[in-house]
Amino acid sequence: MRTLGPTPPELLDVARARSGYVTHAECRAAGFDAHARRRRVEAGLWVSPLAGIVDLEPNLVRTTAEHCLRRVHLAVLAAGDGAVAIGLAALVLHGNRGVPSVFTARAARVDHQPRSHRGSVSQHAAFDVVDLDGGVRAASATWAIVQSLPDVGLLNVVAILDSALNTGAVESLDAVERLARGRRGCRKLPACLEVVDGRAESFLETWARLQCIDAGIPPDELQLLIPGRGGTVRRGDLAWRLPGGRWLVVEIDGVAVHGRLAAAYSDRERQNEIVSGGGVVVLRFTAADLRRRGYVPARIRTALVALSAAA
Repeated sequence: MRTLGPTPPELLDVARARSGYVTHAECRAAGFDAHARRRRVEAGLWVSPLAGIVDLEPNLVRTTAEHCLRRVHLAVLAAGDGAVAIGLAALVLHGNRGVPSVFTARAARVDHQPRSHRGSVSQHAAFDVVDLDGGVRAASATWAIVQSLPDVGLLNVVAILDSALNTGAVESLDAVERLARGRRGCRKLPACLEVVDGRAESFLETWARLQCIDAGIPPDELQLLIPGRGGTVRRGDLAWRLPGGRWLVVEIDGVAVHGRLAAAYSDRERQNEIVSGGGVVVLRFTAADLRRRGYVPARIRTALVALSAAA
């Protein structure tokens, strides 16, 4: 049996820009005809998830965020030439951190020829389009937010808006508000806009902040700057003022970032530096804590009362 040769670097570059996926046409252009593709699929080196598409790196270990991105790339390729990611799929491509981990990847055909496949929906509409890395096209961030409104609840709407401001994907929310008028899901916006804060750097931070607002103890600061040793400056996710110029800082740890061993050591060093000056008390919570109804605000309220009484 003939040994299978290596995948050409140029084809791998195309694949890696799109989460491992390439089309049959791109394979042919790189010298892999149907027989060559089939041999690699049968050998388990490649996988064919849908007609006309090949996954060149099916065995890579990927994060949750990378799997979300793969769903988007697959949906856009499956929709065919001229397809554009829209809604939540477009927000994933824009790097928005408020998109739920479970969502339907949607793509629109600009040639008025809708297609769909399992796990994605294709449709046609008029909207602003931008070109992104890997030759993928998507609705602009403003349009993508408006397109997403019918598909998510209030918490994710706030998180999406927080992230869009934080990353600079949108400069202000005025354009979002204007564009959303009269469209599906627009009634969610007024309540969400009241609590949006572009300083939030993660979905978990937004979730924790909204829980505290609902409990009547909104944080006084987000991303509090805390001087450290040697002129370094640390930041605390959410912070409450205490008597005597002290602070209660709450850190929200997500598994994707903080679950690795190196991150654990970094978090320990960071917390030691934050509290070393004596002016800061730190509480740490996880996503599991946020899922326990009322748990995080209750712990914060208890700490605020105790620390204020001891001042």
